[in-house]
Amino acid sequence: MIEQARAAPGCLDFALSADLIEANRINVYERWETDADLERFRGAGPEPEQAAQIRDAAVSRYRISGVEAP
Repeated sequence: MIEQARAAPGCLDFALSADLIEANRINVYERWETDADLERFRGAGPEPEQAAQIRDAAVSRYRISGVEAP
């Protein structure tokens, strides 16, 4: 899934990681050039088999107005 996402048009970053405190939790980080790129990749959402394995989800969208070098 990560390789597929990173190869998708407009994907700037896509990562999955195990949570360091909660053993049954994974964190998903995605960064896309545009909302349209994200929506094109997501389509109608996860496949039924994948959706059946998701126990809970919280999704937030963050808008970043700029990026500067440290």
